[in-house]
Amino acid sequence: MQPDIERALKPAAPPLLRGRNDLARHFIISAALQMLSEQEVTFAIGEFKELMDRGMGGSGYSFIDLTADMAGVELAILLSDEDTALATQDALAKAASEDLYMPPITGLTEGLSKQQFIERYEAVDSEAYLSEVEQIRQRLAQMPLYQRL
Repeated sequence: MQPDIERALKPAAPPLLRGRNDLARHFIISAALQMLSEQEVTFAIGEFKELMDRGMGGSGYSFIDLTADMAGVELAILLSDEDTALATQDALAKAASEDLYMPPITGLTEGLSKQQFIERYEAVDSEAYLSEVEQIRQRLAQMPLYQRL
């Protein structure tokens, strides 16, 4: 049976995270990928997507997008672990805002072209780049939800 597209419920507004639709997409896609794969693979996919964004026509490399990717992965881990799934669902049901699962994005760099990325970080295994990623991990680790309930 095909649903009647005209009668289907549609959201009043697109989903937003920190006021941005692109962050909501990063978060949800990373959470879904995590449910289907291993954490390292999901992180690598998010990182690869950001590297592709540096090129012509892309939005540029964004540590803000990477933060949404990483937060989505963390939430998926909690929701797929039988020891934390119910408590996480309960916390989400009671959440007053996205502050429960999405860390602050202030001060994170975004919009870097390929050239700017290379000048600043050289590569994803450079100390400077890994330091930026570690700052995101620290933001996530400071959030009560991601302290494994």
